[in-house]
Amino acid sequence: MVIFYNFLLHIVLILLFPVWGILLILNQRYRKGMGERLRGAVVPQGGIQRPSIWIHAASLGEVKISAPVCRELLTKFPDYGTVFSTSTPVGKKQARSLLEGVKAIFLLPLDLPWTICPVVKRFQPRFFLVAETEFWPNLFFCMKKKGVHVALFNGRISDRSFKRYKLFRVLFRRVLSCVELFCMQTVRDAERIQALGVPRERVHVTGNVKFDAPYTPLKSHEAEELRQVLKIGIGEPLWVAGSVHPEEFPVLFGAYQKLRKVRSEVKWIVIPRHLYDVTRFKGVLDAGGASWALWDGKSPVSTSWDILLVNALGQLVRLYQLGFAAFVGGSLAPIGGHNPLEPLRYGVPTFFGPRMENFREIRDIILHEAVGEEVSSGDELSNSLVQLLKDLRRREEIQSRCMRLFEEHQGAARHFIQKLEEWIRESA
Repeated sequence: MVIFYNFLLHIVLILLFPVWGILLILNQRYRKGMGERLRGAVVPQGGIQRPSIWIHAASLGEVKISAPVCRELLTKFPDYGTVFSTSTPVGKKQARSLLEGVKAIFLLPLDLPWTICPVVKRFQPRFFLVAETEFWPNLFFCMKKKGVHVALFNGRISDRSFKRYKLFRVLFRRVLSCVELFCMQTVRDAERIQALGVPRERVHVTGNVKFDAPYTPLKSHEAEELRQVLKIGIGEPLWVAGSVHPEEFPVLFGAYQKLRKVRSEVKWIVIPRHLYDVTRFKGVLDAGGASWALWDGKSPVSTSWDILLVNALGQLVRLYQLGFAAFVGGSLAPIGGHNPLEPLRYGVPTFFGPRMENFREIRDIILHEAVGEEVSSGDELSNSLVQLLKDLRRREEIQSRCMRLFEEHQGAARHFIQKLEEWIRESA
């Protein structure tokens, strides 16, 4: 099965090579980091202490939850050299800003034997810790061959992933056999990983670390300064939509236009999931005749606006805190949703669409606690926003319930870090 996987992988690479070649030439986004993905990271000057701990997090969200784990392990195991890999340039940039004392931060090479195995040999890890659902066959097989102890933390199995894993059950049974410890988010995730052939004694339910997100509220003067930078007047209500995909943007734009007919003073801030989609968003706004401005995340906005399009990273949490309501994207399109806890952490009533497969349990908790609402259309969203804007008491109640919600569900990070620490000491 492994031979078939690698054969199929190389065939796909050969067939897609002309397309990739054109993309690499025309689009800098595809060129960025490609050399590192093919040749692997370079060992830093002075080398790495042996043995080492290697932590991998796929992208921006996983990097944020993995950073505290990395810092904790650096403190508890100072004799180990720690390296950190991620799958995206944005994730790598975020890791560099969050982590100190790490020997190397690099992009994970492509999952090919001739790219991944030399990197494993180069860093010689004793332990490999991977966040959520990054199951790369060649990477895991190479780790096992080298005698590396592998653990999964904050693990989850989405509906889509579960179907795919079951379809290739024979391959993934072998991949999962390389993992010694599974710290899963929920009972459902634990049951699914066991259904794929993992022995029950290797699986532990430790909760969802996303409830342990750091709480960094804007101080009153910081919020006021941000409003001045963005040209938001005193008392002007603001709705914030974050992690928005192109497929759902026209629906949200339509909802805002309906909202404006009822409450003309409402402003709207939009943060795309990917900055390279900003051009597509501009086209929709121009075609709709909207009054909009673009913010680079640094300079003050120079013109008045009804809609602010954000072309910057790292502003999502700050902007959510300015809104009377938030919408979290990836949920009206077949994406599976993005993290709805980011605005709720600050007591902001949160809306999302029906496509929340990646956050099914969190969605259920949110709906049960009545701190957020699921909407299936632009009309439904605009009507709900109008009602929420009229009801100050409801917004204050939601803020109080959000505080209790996070107090009740925090502790997952502490739980699985303790489990990882025990496992490392036992396996050392």
